[in-house]
Amino acid sequence: MDVQIVTHEVRLQKWTDIVKTCRSSGKTIKKWCADNDIDIKRYYYWQRKVYLQTCRELENVQKSIHTTFPCDETPVFAEINLPKNNAGNIAVSIHRDTMQVNVYSGADAATVETVFAALRQL
Repeated sequence: MDVQIVTHEVRLQKWTDIVKTCRSSGKTIKKWCADNDIDIKRYYYWQRKVYLQTCRELENVQKSIHTTFPCDETPVFAEINLPKNNAGNIAVSIHRDTMQVNVYSGADAATVETVFAALRQL
């Protein structure tokens, strides 16, 4: 591994620790920097570098999520048990091509999650 890359990673980790410590201190950034004898402009420089690295990492994670789960064309079926007393009280009706999905009022969270998980597979 390149020495410059390792040096940058070590610095970035140090800056990340400083930013986390400051943010969790309960003090304002100005007060925390003064108490810790850190130039506030330097602190904001470090914070910006940590922020940019975090954004890059998040972007890489999002890219890997989209490429990790290929679309499977196999139909997915999920059994949903609806309460008897809500028959006729459709809260949500989803239509796609020749398919129709109805979610009734009072459906529990697990049922709704199952419906949307099945729809994501389509």
